[in-house]
Amino acid sequence: MVSASDDRTIQVWDMGTGKALRDPLHSHTDYVLSVAISLDVRCIVSGSRDMTIHVWDMETGEPLGAHLQGHTSWVYTVAISSDGNRIMSGLTNQTVQVWDMKSGKAVCAPFRGHTGDVLSVAISPDGKHIVPGSSDQTIQVWDLEFQTWHQPFEESVICFSTNPTHALHSTSSFIQDSTTPAPSGPNEEAWVVGPKGQLLLWIPPVLYPVTYAQGNLLVITNNALQLDLSHVAHGTLWHKCREQ
Repeated sequence: MVSASDDRTIQVWDMGTGKALRDPLHSHTDYVLSVAISLDVRCIVSGSRDMTIHVWDMETGEPLGAHLQGHTSWVYTVAISSDGNRIMSGLTNQTVQVWDMKSGKAVCAPFRGHTGDVLSVAISPDGKHIVPGSSDQTIQVWDLEFQTWHQPFEESVICFSTNPTHALHSTSSFIQDSTTPAPSGPNEEAWVVGPKGQLLLWIPPVLYPVTYAQGNLLVITNNALQLDLSHVAHGTLWHKCREQ
């Protein structure tokens, strides 16, 4: 058993005797908020209020590689994929980040959609889906493979609904781009941004937890919102948009 503490340490315990197996693991500079153990019981991952993630050798208690850095808020929860290749971190800035265990680098952009602290995160046994739980009282299911794609979408440009016929399409160059993927959801200012930085659609942050976005397979809440964008007038000629 492994425990995290506000004394900035991690302790490994013997389940049978209830005694500590070694001295506490020291490295974090603030409260340790969460720990996870890999399925093969070879390593420990810890998340802290110091905004870093540390990886430890379960047997020796020695750090494995450099600390994972880049977060701008507390790491409230961590999880490890069943194959041991990925680390998921849930943050108090309402996002989930996925890291490569070996390189210590983020594998994709943060998952956004919650409006409260991410208090828990899990990954499916096949490593394809991430499930965060939040203080906004919703659970979301995200497609990890979708988020790591680096190729443009050929037909559906934006589709906040699970029905592909609800997607926003364009015959002009305002949205379409041959080299840049379509946007996956609202940015930090709540705008859905096109491949060339165009402001396409503003989503009130209060609606984030109940809105389906690309890569978001399921929203578990009392009232999920699916937006039909198939008839939305859009473009740079605003007077023509108004006429429609």
